[in-house]
Amino acid sequence: MTSLQLDVEDEDRRERLAFTKERITFGRAAGNDVVVNDAQVSRTHCVLERSGDGFRIVDLGSQNGTFVNGDRVPAARLKAGDQLRVGRLRVKVVEVDVSGDEDVAELQKDRSFLNWLVTVNRDLAAEHELMPLLNRVLDAVVNFSRAERAFVVLAAKDGGLECEASRNFKGDSVHDAEVAVSRSIAHEVLTTGKPLFSINAREDERFRAVQSIVNLGLRSVLCVPIRFREELLGVVYIDNRLEAGVFSTRDAERLLVFADQAAIAVANARLIKELIDSNEALATARARLELLNRDLRRTVSDREAELASVRARLAGDDIDEPKSKYDSVGIIGRSPAMTRVFEMLDRVTDSNFPVLIEGESGTGKELVARAIHRLGPRRSEPFVSENCAALPETLLESELFGSIKGAFTGASATRRGLVERAHRGTLFLDEVSEMSPALQAKMLRFLQEGEFRPVGGTDPIKVDVRIVSASNKDLRQLVSESKFREDLFYRLNVLPVRLPPLRSRADDIPLLLERFVARAVSAQGKPMPRIAPEVVEAFKRYPWPGNVRELENEVRRLVTLCDDVLVADRLSAHVLEGRAGANDAKLAVVDDDADLTARVAAIEVREIQKALKDCGGNKSRAATQLGISRFALNRKIEKYGLDATE
Repeated sequence: MTSLQLDVEDEDRRERLAFTKERITFGRAAGNDVVVNDAQVSRTHCVLERSGDGFRIVDLGSQNGTFVNGDRVPAARLKAGDQLRVGRLRVKVVEVDVSGDEDVAELQKDRSFLNWLVTVNRDLAAEHELMPLLNRVLDAVVNFSRAERAFVVLAAKDGGLECEASRNFKGDSVHDAEVAVSRSIAHEVLTTGKPLFSINAREDERFRAVQSIVNLGLRSVLCVPIRFREELLGVVYIDNRLEAGVFSTRDAERLLVFADQAAIAVANARLIKELIDSNEALATARARLELLNRDLRRTVSDREAELASVRARLAGDDIDEPKSKYDSVGIIGRSPAMTRVFEMLDRVTDSNFPVLIEGESGTGKELVARAIHRLGPRRSEPFVSENCAALPETLLESELFGSIKGAFTGASATRRGLVERAHRGTLFLDEVSEMSPALQAKMLRFLQEGEFRPVGGTDPIKVDVRIVSASNKDLRQLVSESKFREDLFYRLNVLPVRLPPLRSRADDIPLLLERFVARAVSAQGKPMPRIAPEVVEAFKRYPWPGNVRELENEVRRLVTLCDDVLVADRLSAHVLEGRAGANDAKLAVVDDDADLTARVAAIEVREIQKALKDCGGNKSRAATQLGISRFALNRKIEKYGLDATE
């Protein structure tokens, strides 16, 4: 008998194959005699078939072609020494005479099966979906066994059977109407756990009483169990209704090997599905819990808002019925931090000594200065204030001490200064740290002697004035840096009052919120709205770098944009998210280890940036919003190197 011997070689193998078959197929599908694991190779790419006393190669319409001695050919007669190429596979043809037998073909088929099994195991590790993998391996089962149909039948929870995957000899899934297997055979294998094999089921004595086998016209039948860790999951069932004796004992052995792989795939797929289902159930439970927590937080917040409102009214925080002396001057607070401030004010109000108020921008330093005056013994006398950063040095001096006619260009008349106008009353100097060194010296002399000379004047004027000063910078630090006179600092810092930032007294926010809302709706002629609990939550969460001033501005904005209910959706984005505004972060953030001067500078920069942004870069409007002159604003923009057009 003439046999064909082939030397095959690619990236993964190098071996010699011998065939005694009349027809030898090459292709990517597992059922081919020579399986080529190459995406460029078709499922059944080409065939070597006996032709007379030799063989010829026939391309089966492949997309990438079959090559003989470097030439692409549709068909060609072969001789010993010819070189074939199928994808990356290189084949050398050798013709030899041997006395062959049928075992040679079976051995070759076993080798192809083992090559395919390696691929299946690799796919099992990567494939998490059961159906695509089962369909692929069923295709191989049909090719290996010459089955007409192949099924994977799994045991259902109710004790019945369900078909999970099916394939026919064309490589298609079997339509539902055609899914008909002998359930008697499947039940038998599932019950006993042993394979069942029949050469001709219609004439098999074991199935003479089984009507389904007669109805289905079954001839060749092979069914093996799918077993995973001693658990029977189902069966693999193949049949051929046209021919008897199609399946061999080796087909049964191969099918058992495949069933072991299918068991792994089924068990893994079920485990993954259980995990997915568990994760989905857990996610659903978490979402439900979050909704319940959100409802609970909303309920608690509602109660807190109601209690805060009731406490405010009971404590005298109602705008129409002030009961606290500090409520009457507009200072609101019930927190421990504000309680300490009030205790200090109780001690300094009745005194005539200078008071130095320190605190971040927006904490209400001028409001406290007015309260000291209004609640003290000088309440019936003038309260005069000046922002030392609002005027240049020469103008500030004449503004404070007055000027004589002709003292300087433009001085067309004698003008009384603020110090003289504050006689018997209180003079409030805000941002006292911005005084020039020369003016600091004149202010020190005035505090020491109780008298001053107007600009251009020679005669001293004696006055009785209580000095209240304020600074958002650490004057003690400025003294250590030689940027502020030490002797003047001690003259001003006789009675120090430190105002806490709003973030350290969040408990006062509901009270402030109610007061500012009432003030805003009164100014706009609107009815008093209801405050949504989410607004209170957001206000408590936000750090308020601009302090009470920023809070009141946000309330004004909210009242303008809302109607009968103040809702969180109308809050500024950075307030709603509980963070400083994105445009402020560039220059307003300092390290935790930074000194107080750097922190105050950062806050000042942020307030200037915010005002310029709110006013569209208009410096005059921004200066008005900040409570300083346009000249002072320009000085600060230059000092910090800001760009008003950004």
